Amino acid sequence: MLDQMMKMLEGQQINSYRLNKFIGAGGFGGVFHASEIVRNTSVQEVAIKVIPESSDDKLIELQNARKLEHSNLIKAYSVGEFRFLNTEMLYLVMELAQGSLENHIQKGGLSSGEIKNITAQVAQGLNYLHGQNKVHRDLKPGNILRVNQQYKLADFGLIRTLNNKSHTQTVHNSGTIIYMPPEAFKGDISSAWDLWSLGIMLIEMTTNQLPYKFNNDINQLMAKVMNCELQIPSLPKEFKPIIEGCLQKDRKQRWTAQQVLNALQPVQQAEAAVRMPVSPIPPIASPTPFTEKLANGIRLEMVSLPAGKFLMGSSDSDYEKPPHQVKVNSFAIGKYPITQAQYQAVMGNNPSHFKNNPQNPVENVSWNDAKAFCQKLSRITGKTYRLPTEAEWEYACRAGTTTRYYFGDDDNQLGDYAWGRENSNNKTHPVGQKKPNAWGLHDMSGNVWEWCEDDWHDSYAGAPDDGTAWIDNDNRSQSLKCLRGGSWYYFPYYRRSAHRGRFIPVYLNFNFGFRVACVSPGL
Repeated sequence: MLDQMMKMLEGQQINSYRLNKFIGAGGFGGVFHASEIVRNTSVQEVAIKVIPESSDDKLIELQNARKLEHSNLIKAYSVGEFRFLNTEMLYLVMELAQGSLENHIQKGGLSSGEIKNITAQVAQGLNYLHGQNKVHRDLKPGNILRVNQQYKLADFGLIRTLNNKSHTQTVHNSGTIIYMPPEAFKGDISSAWDLWSLGIMLIEMTTNQLPYKFNNDINQLMAKVMNCELQIPSLPKEFKPIIEGCLQKDRKQRWTAQQVLNALQPVQQAEAAVRMPVSPIPPIASPTPFTEKLANGIRLEMVSLPAGKFLMGSSDSDYEKPPHQVKVNSFAIGKYPITQAQYQAVMGNNPSHFKNNPQNPVENVSWNDAKAFCQKLSRITGKTYRLPTEAEWEYACRAGTTTRYYFGDDDNQLGDYAWGRENSNNKTHPVGQKKPNAWGLHDMSGNVWEWCEDDWHDSYAGAPDDGTAWIDNDNRSQSLKCLRGGSWYYFPYYRRSAHRGRFIPVYLNFNFGFRVACVSPGL
């Protein structure tokens, strides 16, 4: 019945989201691959969980899921409600995964290194969850999803907060029986539940077998689980202590997620030393600011950056691979995105959608518009202004860092540095209000996407390593152009230092702006 209703929702529009395809049911609802639509254009792909009820308890549950923030938990973006076939429904917008651990296991051939990596990521997610006084209760390979190269815990339909009554709550029909601990049938809920499930998954990953024989008889399986009648195959030596620690019958003797991480840590440190990327070469000099005078007292603040090398790209997305070292010559780049006041001073008009403050970044500009601005600015100043290349933009954004963002990896800090979906109130904001990066550049993440000089390519295979623009000479006017930095409208993933966007050069949008670059003075 649930599947039938969910299939009927395919193609439906709920608020700004179009439900493209029903992926599957689970955790009291259905999950869809969906597109967020703005002006009849898909601006990003997401997953949406639809729950055919709208009780206050369920709404609170979804709102609580939104508050969980960790790199090994599927990110929940927003909660909403709608009506379909006279049924009030809730929905949760989440980041879209590319696959699951279940898919990976079914394909076979998990290496020891892959198992360690996946186990560590699951344990890190659990360690955070348990630290928030939460228990997942439905940990299984199908609920461990892969987002780019990262594994994340998903499907929070059964998550419960521990309290004084936790050990007497009933759990009928919850979870997947084969991964449930013996105490589940007594209603005993604790963080040890999840560690048992991890132990069962580890057996499955290392041996491609499950520790119960039950001939498809669900009652027989339940009896074996309740009585802890495990039939454990021969285990690899390196994983045996962890599995045995997770599968202690007495939940009070069971390992914690931190103990699992501690057991894996020596191996991970050794592997990390082998995999460590080439370190960026420190800049040879400090950034130097200078100012251009425009019309009507308007100024353009620039920052000269030193030459250097850096690691461009990441393993988070195929579009960002392969990470590669790039040498960049000295150049200057705008301290801020071009503002509406600056655009007005140079071009004599302001095409922006958000016109409440002239210090807001100019937006609603195409790549062609940005190029025209650079040409006119060059005539005014006598210098050659242009759009930054992709390599220059990322070099400037990272400012010597190799982390996901130019301040680190924790997107909980992103609000201090960037305007985005979670704090922008759906509009742009005056430039320079957020913290700069280490080179004094503001708004490199969020506020507006920024056009770059390069033509779009689906990966960095064959990319220049000298910081120049990667341009296809044929049919240049129709080539997709690169955008960087994300905007006020986008979620944290799209505002990483390595993230890449693209659009046709004539397209304008109130998410799209730019900043300018030029050869450093004196060179």
